[in-house]
Amino acid sequence: MAMRDTAPGIPVDLLPPLLQDFERLIGLEATMALVRHSGGLRIYIPTPERITPDHPFAREIGQANLLKLAEVYGGEAHFQLPKAERALIQVRNARIAHAYSTHKTARELAVEFHLTERQIVRIVAEMGAAAPSNRRQATLF
Repeated sequence: MAMRDTAPGIPVDLLPPLLQDFERLIGLEATMALVRHSGGLRIYIPTPERITPDHPFAREIGQANLLKLAEVYGGEAHFQLPKAERALIQVRNARIAHAYSTHKTARELAVEFHLTERQIVRIVAEMGAAAPSNRRQATLF
């Protein structure tokens, strides 16, 4: 099972309705593993009797989770799996704001998140994050 990256802090209410249904069936971590694997693509969930341990989705989310999805969505026509970009951006921005307010500079965060310093400054301002007082004072002198 390949659910290496966990999905803490993703606001479920920002997920598209289909992914909210998936989250109720198989949990947030497995849902986001499936999104990382196939988000933005048309997918087909096989019927329960056609699921094997070597199915690509079973390798990503586990056979038990795929069976849960198959009980509801198995055999339906191909459908687009959302990418959940809005929720993922919200989590990214919260992580940026937290890192900025505790220990990292806009420049460090720009490098880490592959954004411009200007984007980082905008995100930090929107999130209401402030630099630690010791960093702000150090820049005054």
